Amino acid sequence: KRRGTVADRAVELTTILQEADLPYVELDATAQSTFPVNRDELYPYDVVIFGDVNRKLLSDSALQNLSDFVTERGGGLVLIAGPRHLPRAYQGTPLEKLFPGELSSFQLPSADQLLVESFPVKLGRMGVRSPQMQLAESMSGNLQAWQQLPGLRWLLNMPRLHSGVRVLLEHPNQEGDDGQPLPVITLQFVGAGKVVFHATDETWRWRGGTRGEQSFDRYWLQTIRYLSRSKLLGK
Repeated sequence: KRRGTVADRAVELTTILQEADLPYVELDATAQSTFPVNRDELYPYDVVIFGDVNRKLLSDSALQNLSDFVTERGGGLVLIAGPRHLPRAYQGTPLEKLFPGELSSFQLPSADQLLVESFPVKLGRMGVRSPQMQLAESMSGNLQAWQQLPGLRWLLNMPRLHSGVRVLLEHPNQEGDDGQPLPVITLQFVGAGKVVFHATDETWRWRGGTRGEQSFDRYWLQTIRYLSRSKLLGK
């Protein structure tokens, strides 16, 4: 998300798809062909949403710039776990310190596991009052809104978290090594910036249901705004 002056847009978006067809960049006005290679290109952005990105297609300097974007520049970062690359491929890289736990302890669901059963999500203790997690105007309405969202199926197992990590959303009944519910979405402050980690890549499922599209849009917009705040205030 780059700061802009377009009055009718909530965000100005730039997208980069590593495996897109070549005409994609020409057909989508938001598309770029490569990730910013230096700080002058990266630092004007407020938030980076970083999905299941192939580590081999990014240089060490690009990853260091992204780490510095958060810790020094105060930028916001969303890391989204996936089945192929993130997070385990980033062990030993400049991004490793931005994850909410030791990457060696993270466990992917078994590749041969048939994921046919979904699970609902539950607001964590820190998520109940977190501004980006408010899907309704009242506390009771917000709890109900999260309970009514379609369930998820894929979840990275994070059995242990670093101290200071806030669990915003959690599994309703599965626990980690510490006896706490498995986290689904976490928040942590790293240097001058903030990092939100998604242990699932299935928030798209929230678009279903009676008010899913509205809740999906509201969650993401509020998350982007929340992560932008520190950098925009110059703190």
